[in-house]
Amino acid sequence: MSSYCFFCDEPLAAFDPGDPSGEVRLAFDPHLGRLWQVCPRCARWNPVALEERWETLDACERLATRRGRILVEGEHLTLLAAGGTQLIRVGEALRLEFSDWRYSRRLDPHLPGGPGLLTRMILDLPESPAGGVTFHGVPRFPDLAWIVSPFQEHAQLLTALLLHAPLADACPSCGAPLAVEPAAFGGVRLIREGAGPRLVATCAFCGVAAAVPLREGRAVLRAALAVLGRSHRDPEEIAGAATLLDGAGGPEPFIDELGKSELTLDVMDTDERIALAIGLDEEAETEALEAEWREAEELAAIMDDELTEVPGFEEFRARVLGGGPLYPDDADASPGTRP
Repeated sequence: MSSYCFFCDEPLAAFDPGDPSGEVRLAFDPHLGRLWQVCPRCARWNPVALEERWETLDACERLATRRGRILVEGEHLTLLAAGGTQLIRVGEALRLEFSDWRYSRRLDPHLPGGPGLLTRMILDLPESPAGGVTFHGVPRFPDLAWIVSPFQEHAQLLTALLLHAPLADACPSCGAPLAVEPAAFGGVRLIREGAGPRLVATCAFCGVAAAVPLREGRAVLRAALAVLGRSHRDPEEIAGAATLLDGAGGPEPFIDELGKSELTLDVMDTDERIALAIGLDEEAETEALEAEWREAEELAAIMDDELTEVPGFEEFRARVLGGGPLYPDDADASPGTRP
């Protein structure tokens, strides 16, 4: 499993299936073969790589069915405790319920090993101002660009992220890495072109507004939106964002509509930014999952010395990509209603 959280760089404890006494938080979906490790600090879900997933999924299912003690039970999701390990078992949940458990703070009181009182007090303090503070704690005058930014409260984390991670490997205009001035992050916008959604951002090196495919900038955009999402974890906010995605028919049509409107991030409504973050997570994880299944299919064909497909792969692919109900017995479910 990953040693550090993708979103906040917090160390993640190792999970030993034979000894679940360690304080580890895992979420798993036995139906679609998905597995996440939940960060103890920011509570974000980190997808686990394929090569480590299947054995752990099997161990999670055994722990849940044989030794798990139910702490919280929803209609389609269950929080269980097995020793020090806690498991979030994902059933046939619709996006609204799944997003609530994943992105809101609803489960915070039930998760073990959370920050102590002093840490919680520090985390609840407002972030340092955009200009920082002097040795005596007096705020420094911030950069003028931050004064007019609606993301000023996240200035430190956005700066740390965007100074180390360019939006894309190369600016189409100057060829340098497409870096974004942290204070100008709010000016990033989505557009819709024939080849698909694209991100438009002003290059910090040449000052030209450059457009790159959304997929190129998706990782950095997801991380930046996660920074903004720290202050928007109320269940009501998450429900509003999930409803937007459902109303649009899923992440792809929702992102398409945002691209047509060409709104910048600082003009989008809060629920639109949250929905964009959730949609980008879904798209990235779905693509990775599909690629893994395709690789497994090709490997099986090579091992069998014949061009056969993994049984059920096309049905699985259609479900995940929204081509039909995710579950055969759920014929009334709308396509794309599950992440």
